[in-house]
Amino acid sequence: MQKRIVLDNGMTLVLENTSTVRSICLGVWVKAGAVYEAPEQGGISHFIEHMLFKGTKKHTARQIAEAMDSIGGQINAFSAKEFTCFFAKVRDQHMEMVISLLADMLNNSLFDAGEIEREKNVVIEEIKMYEDAPDELIHDIFSQSLWKTHPIGQPILGTAESVSSVGREKILDYYSKNYQPSNMLITAVGNFKISQFTSLIKKYFKFGAADTFVPQKVAVPKFTIEKQVREKKVEQVHLVIGAPGINESDEDRYKLYVLNSIFGGSMSSRLFQEIRENRGLAYSIFSYATLYKMTGLFAIYAGCGYKECETVTGLILDEIEKIKKKDITKTELNRAREQLKGNIILSLESINSRMNRMGRNEIYFNRQIAIDEVLDNIDKVCEEDVSYMAGRLFKKGKIAFSIIGPEDGEKKLARSLELVP
Repeated sequence: MQKRIVLDNGMTLVLENTSTVRSICLGVWVKAGAVYEAPEQGGISHFIEHMLFKGTKKHTARQIAEAMDSIGGQINAFSAKEFTCFFAKVRDQHMEMVISLLADMLNNSLFDAGEIEREKNVVIEEIKMYEDAPDELIHDIFSQSLWKTHPIGQPILGTAESVSSVGREKILDYYSKNYQPSNMLITAVGNFKISQFTSLIKKYFKFGAADTFVPQKVAVPKFTIEKQVREKKVEQVHLVIGAPGINESDEDRYKLYVLNSIFGGSMSSRLFQEIRENRGLAYSIFSYATLYKMTGLFAIYAGCGYKECETVTGLILDEIEKIKKKDITKTELNRAREQLKGNIILSLESINSRMNRMGRNEIYFNRQIAIDEVLDNIDKVCEEDVSYMAGRLFKKGKIAFSIIGPEDGEKKLARSLELVP
């Protein structure tokens, strides 16, 4: 059974109990992420995520880790552009313990000045790690080129400069403005009684001050279409070709999912089969769609030798044109739809996936979308829908191109850049 509850303090709970497991997975979602940060705050949402593990009035950082290890549980967090999530998974008998621990972390973290300075170094090393991973870095570069100074295009981690400059007062100010019950959501799936779980949340998630949360207005992102090369000492070229996409609530999103599956979202996709399997030009080649509340993008990534970059770029553009011209078979359409449906159904066997799905549904749609509704919408997608979606995305003069390449990259990769209309 699934139930949505709004507490008196404004916090929303979305709970699903099932007796088929002996565990509980719960997540505390805060609608605070990079999109809500001012330029000088870059990475502050992610930094606060780190700091909530660094000690409270009741627990040291070590005690938080030991508490979970002593019951064989898991606890972690992740930051996204539009939210931050703290989650845990434990055996059902430890439900009260994990709720009390998460509540303590979110309500009573110390934000010790010494810990803040130490954690700055940790996060800066994390940023350096991404700088040394060009297959990860290229996606941030592409996003930044597409949205320029808008916060949706900025890296979740921030920059070394923004992290170094953040002080305790700024952290506490951002925390107090965003970590309020009406801006938070708890989702949970597992073997528990909904009434008992709700009572425990009320018992432990107590906020000292009155809720004064004011939703922040975010400007609608504007796209910038450009071609760029970042020169770096690398063994291969890392490229992303893409275009402005659609937002999370767009009615065409199911068409986009099917397009992505056919184009480069699976091992049987056109890009994987043609560029990797048939021609051996790249090890990693795939497409992906990223959808946010107000905007989105669709992109193709490839890693290849710089001498092969022109050929790979041309093949990607050729496949785009083929799909736009309705060169889609019923066989690959059916395969794409079944692959999507299979992935969704199989993911429901994991309570972690169910908890995540419930959180994202609540944040983006303010309701729980039934699985049958999703499957039906996938089945409705036809060949013409896929071609229409490709045409909607990839228009002349609206295709962006980012490359991480070797020294003298712009000169060596000039022909590849010229191919993109």
